[in-house]
Amino acid sequence: MLTHEVDWATRHQIKATAFSFGHSQSLAASLRSQVPPSFPSLSNDCIATVTIRHFFGQAFRTLNKRTSAFLRTYFELVALDMVKRCVWGNCRSDTRYPNRVEGVSFYPFPKPKTNLQKCQLWIRLCGRPQHRLNIDTISKNTYVCSKHFVNGGPTEEFPDPLDALDERNTPRSPPKKKQKCELTETINASTEVILPDNTTLAREADLIPYGSVDIVAGVGGMAVRQIKSTSIEDSLRMTAYIQSEEIKHLKKQLSEAQYISVTPELINNSNIPNYFEFCTGFTFDMFNRLCAFLRVPADCITPQTHIPLTYRKETYHTKKMPFRNQFLLVLMKLRNNYDVKDLAFKFQIDVKSTNLIFNAWINYLYLRLGQIPVWPHRDIITAHMPDNFKKDFPTTFALLDCTELKLERPTSLLPPSQAVSDGKSSNTLKGLVACDPRGSILFVSMLYTGSISDKDIFQQCNITTLLYNLIQVGYLHPGDALMADKSFQNEKDVKEIGLCLSIPPFAKGSEQKTKKMAKHKANVKRAIAKIKKFKIVSDKIPTSTLGRINQIWFVVSMLTNFQPHVLGQ
Repeated sequence: MLTHEVDWATRHQIKATAFSFGHSQSLAASLRSQVPPSFPSLSNDCIATVTIRHFFGQAFRTLNKRTSAFLRTYFELVALDMVKRCVWGNCRSDTRYPNRVEGVSFYPFPKPKTNLQKCQLWIRLCGRPQHRLNIDTISKNTYVCSKHFVNGGPTEEFPDPLDALDERNTPRSPPKKKQKCELTETINASTEVILPDNTTLAREADLIPYGSVDIVAGVGGMAVRQIKSTSIEDSLRMTAYIQSEEIKHLKKQLSEAQYISVTPELINNSNIPNYFEFCTGFTFDMFNRLCAFLRVPADCITPQTHIPLTYRKETYHTKKMPFRNQFLLVLMKLRNNYDVKDLAFKFQIDVKSTNLIFNAWINYLYLRLGQIPVWPHRDIITAHMPDNFKKDFPTTFALLDCTELKLERPTSLLPPSQAVSDGKSSNTLKGLVACDPRGSILFVSMLYTGSISDKDIFQQCNITTLLYNLIQVGYLHPGDALMADKSFQNEKDVKEIGLCLSIPPFAKGSEQKTKKMAKHKANVKRAIAKIKKFKIVSDKIPTSTLGRINQIWFVVSMLTNFQPHVLGQ
């Protein structure tokens, strides 16, 4: 029956085992040169075709089981090295069947060794059972065809294939009515043809794509299947899937937009004019300069490690929230005194983290701004002194005044009699402010109880020590003057350090000098008013803030120096 063919296969059993998987072309060429004429021809580039299956299907039946299984497994493994098949879902794209891969491209699977995360993602998207597709089964011959990518292949916008599970859930059109099949069998009279067994047919049937199949002809005893084109159905299915995914994406964006966190860029891009300055007290450009001065990274990608912030307790949000956004939160609290719950909602964090961030930043700003030498040399003050001020008071380099901040109510730590202001029938805190002739802040004292006098604040706030040190280093000269109100009865204290104190005269007949002094003293009033634009100190101060009110008072006072000076405004 197949005597000489069987002998040939047996003779070359050992020789076949020596072939390398990497030399499949030479294997095919060698086999073709030795195949008897009665066998169908072998193809160099498709050793696993129906022809070679048919040939070995006959030959293996005449060998013993062990040899047959060995050769069948070996040649199928070699064939796999030459075939590209898609592993996505139930896709039937296979290079052994040209009619299935017309216009189809194959893209290699991400390799676990080089891109494990992407490989795992593709495995999930392909939707095949775990035992059929997993990390261990991924090799250089694992592919996904172009049918399963939105743009026909991986792109920057859609780098991954579509989800096969979603595809399975898509309702399929009812199956078409099966057409009659004709099977024409041609039997060679001189050769008995043995068809492949049921296992082989079942394995080949697994490769048939969706759609109806017609068996239209019999060639050489082998049934040839003609696959009906399903490109239109696939195209419509793909279009519907893309539209469905786009709807899901838009719904997700709409949902996220309702809970978006506030950022400096978001506020700056608002349609409301000067909204950024309203929220923070600074322009967006000045905010960026402040960030640079405070060593705040200009973006969220740069490592957030350059600021020595000390949180009382670490939380998820204190670790993950960019410093740039944290600084924005602090400025919004200082400028408009937003409630912490309001800020927590705006920045999509919890209330506890909001308090931790604010307190940590106040401590950092207090230390960082305290390092700035804000009292310049007298020559610099003179160079920027307004002309009319220089004409009237050429040797006066600082204007002094006191201001009061409203306190919510007295506490057990602060007796009510000490908190009540002498000039106001309310509970207050009191501090001294010194500025240059242009209104730039030179010095602010700590806050005292509202009942203290201006004279006592001057004596207790250590400003005389500062002035004495400035004289010693040459920043002030003996005989230079300070301008203050009548309530500052500290001529003796100032004279002891070598300076003069200019106050409105008590005697009559000096109205002209009094008017001039009142005119120029308005600059320190304007400087204090600029400080109080930060509502955290102009609103009533709650008792819960008393522990850090001095740091807050100093920070907002120094921040005004980063704004245009009062005469410029």
